Amino acid sequence: MALTAPCTLSRLQTGLRLKSEAYVSFRQSVSATTSRVECHGGVCRRNVARYSASAATTPQTDGAEKQDPVVQKVRFVCPICQQPVAATTSDSLGLASASVKREFRCPGCRKFYPSKGGIIDLTIQNKGSIAPLGALFFQNPLIAYVYERGYRDNFRNAGFPGLDEEAQRALDILELARGEVIMDLSCGPGGFTRRFVSSGKFDMVIAADFSEAMLEQARDFIEGDKSVDLSKVVLVRADAARLPFETSSLAGVHAGAAIHCWPNVQTSVAEISRVLRAGGVFVASTFLVGAPEFLDETLKPLREAVNSLQLQLSLFSESDLKGYVESCGFVNYQSYTRGRYILFSATKPE
Repeated sequence: MALTAPCTLSRLQTGLRLKSEAYVSFRQSVSATTSRVECHGGVCRRNVARYSASAATTPQTDGAEKQDPVVQKVRFVCPICQQPVAATTSDSLGLASASVKREFRCPGCRKFYPSKGGIIDLTIQNKGSIAPLGALFFQNPLIAYVYERGYRDNFRNAGFPGLDEEAQRALDILELARGEVIMDLSCGPGGFTRRFVSSGKFDMVIAADFSEAMLEQARDFIEGDKSVDLSKVVLVRADAARLPFETSSLAGVHAGAAIHCWPNVQTSVAEISRVLRAGGVFVASTFLVGAPEFLDETLKPLREAVNSLQLQLSLFSESDLKGYVESCGFVNYQSYTRGRYILFSATKPE
């Protein structure tokens, strides 16, 4: 008995200890189960939530909550490798903080992209190359200055109804993107951008153009327009053929009186298709060539030859425009014409 008593006592103590640990573990699991009663509209419901003991004592922080809201809505990528780029400061990217100087760094190719005066430059710096005549024309500060101060009035001779009516027609089509992020591509001095933001229909409007002079005019016009919420507009210098936005990140793209200035229309339309989400809408306006419809196919080789020269303006028939969008996978092509003015739209398949 003397020899076995210690062993029996040891077993008893071990058993009690295991039972105690099991009971504590059970109490912890029970205490980690909480319930609360929520009442909505006179209907009460008991919600039960389980969580670990460590989660109850260790607060979780969501990094996205601390992010600038513009960064969450507008997802920039490097125009070279298309990896997401990060700002060197945490300040807001909207035009409301135009005085903030920052850079955007690509972790992939390690390129830096500057931001100055509220304009974020996400273009590939192509030093030593000769830009097409059309691009050079609209990069001229004098042309940028007079564009909305008389130059664009000449478009009425071709049937353009004027910025107010043109913007309203575009807004009717962009209703599909209500409450989301859209881009006003080749925005010029921002005539459409200002109207889009003032409409209150969109969560954010990106004003993008290749011409820095045009973007500077857009900034001045926007800042002088009291109806524009500066926190809902971002100015970006971008190449239409190499858009610095994440794939499927935009709900709508507008290009007003612009595509005839793009050096490569087909590539640019393909890029627009890439950045649009499924069901996103592309709406644009431009000049028609004005030739009789029965001569359309006959004159097509001539139009293509002229367009290949990359002069100030490209020449299009409606069949050309429809072919551009449909070859890039767009559907539901629709158009409105008035003289040589054409407004057309198409959607990206769901």
